[in-house]
Amino acid sequence: MGVIDKVEEAAQPEGPSCPSIFIGTFEKYRDLKFIKKETAGSIKLYPRDMLTWQDIIAYKNATMQHMSIIECEVIMGLDGIFEGRDDG
Repeated sequence: MGVIDKVEEAAQPEGPSCPSIFIGTFEKYRDLKFIKKETAGSIKLYPRDMLTWQDIIAYKNATMQHMSIIECEVIMGLDGIFEGRDDG
């Protein structure tokens, strides 16, 4: 086994940024998934239960926002990652 003398590349302090094309989709996911509580000095997000297709339909109807099937699939995929599901 070899010994590593120095680290050539430092770990990134944060994850990759969200591609600009998906920012709106991620905001919709955040609105669906998390309850936002604001206090004097902080904002806390509390996750709701695993999302269902009925949640997305209710969100679309309540907000009157257009959401394509692909956008809905991305939202469900994000929730699957958050919940640690393996649908495969």
